[in-house]
Amino acid sequence: MGREIESKEITKVLDILIGKTEATGSHLEDSYRLDNLRTLIDVTNWCMDGLQYAMDSGQGRPEASMAEIGYVAQGALLDYKEWIDALLCDK
Repeated sequence: MGREIESKEITKVLDILIGKTEATGSHLEDSYRLDNLRTLIDVTNWCMDGLQYAMDSGQGRPEASMAEIGYVAQGALLDYKEWIDALLCDK
């Protein structure tokens, strides 16, 4: 079963659908961007839930394909943890 849309295309669509999230200093514009940010947070939560489910579904499994899915998902979550830790420690 092949993928219909590649990752780069998906992120382009999400960028268009979610919109800009950076603060501008304009009250009106920032209210729209805050809504966009809340949407981005919801989408991020959905993605993180997907990674957790993938990790849980493969951890400790004897089947190589399942174990690999769990391992790859866990690796991604650990990479995000490291990135977030570094990001927040610099603030």
